[in-house]
Amino acid sequence: MELQLIILAFPLLWKLSSSLQCFKCDPERLYKNDAVLCEKFDSSSNYVVDCEHSSMCYKRVTTLDLGNGVTTSTTVRGCAAQTMSGNQAKINGKWRPVNTIYDVYEEGCSYDPTDIERTTKSLYCYCRGDLCNGVGKYQSSLYLILVVIINLFISYLIL
Repeated sequence: MELQLIILAFPLLWKLSSSLQCFKCDPERLYKNDAVLCEKFDSSSNYVVDCEHSSMCYKRVTTLDLGNGVTTSTTVRGCAAQTMSGNQAKINGKWRPVNTIYDVYEEGCSYDPTDIERTTKSLYCYCRGDLCNGVGKYQSSLYLILVVIINLFISYLIL
């Protein structure tokens, strides 16, 4: 029984020691930056970034209707913008820059309401949990399912 509790508790303790991780990619490279393109996104570690100043990941899919039933889309993934530049706090008698994380997004997906009459439609998705902005909706819960299956297997062996 103790072994089962350790197996269930270990992933929770392990996660407390690191920051949120999200997939990050852009639709194009701008001005010789080193952006990883979403065009060939494969959920590999090449696309993983640490989000020190965010508690959520995001994904934006913009679709352009070219007419005659032809559409094209671009995808952007990354850490949700949750800080404001210029925030300061008085620390030890001196004003210093701080990074306060603001919780301004609802978890889930929604279309931009200003796109009603445009030929482009943007779907914004915000989520919590490591690598939740990948391709699959249930990607972040895969680890939990694996832990439960291993726990059941160990229970079966002990009995």
